[in-house]
Amino acid sequence: MKSNYKNLLLGVIVLLCFSVMPSLAQKAKDGQAIEQTTSKLNNRRLDKNLERYKEELDLSKKQIKQLSKIDKRYARLERKVDRKDGTRKDKRLLSEQKREEMIEVLNEQQQVKLQALIKKGRFSFDQWFGK
Repeated sequence: MKSNYKNLLLGVIVLLCFSVMPSLAQKAKDGQAIEQTTSKLNNRRLDKNLERYKEELDLSKKQIKQLSKIDKRYARLERKVDRKDGTRKDKRLLSEQKREEMIEVLNEQQQVKLQALIKKGRFSFDQWFGK
């Protein structure tokens, strides 16, 4: 009688394993879709925040276009790092490079205004980029 219970228990465990494994494999594929969706949301957030800070920083249309272009380029680089199982250090380095490039787009007066907004707590790069 005990061997029947063992066989039944073993059968249930095997059945559960076979039913769970495909769903785990599906989650790995869905991770890429989630990553792309997050990237799109972050781009929308940047666009929204560019509109918001456009007046405060006196951004020109050319600067907005440049900032958007930088954001999209780094979004592609971040996806590459994610696909190659990059470390947090790699992601942090990319983020720092992105910030530096974006700050370079601003003139001195705009950079001073940006620093003032940061000190007041009204601006955060993480919020701007959607992190």
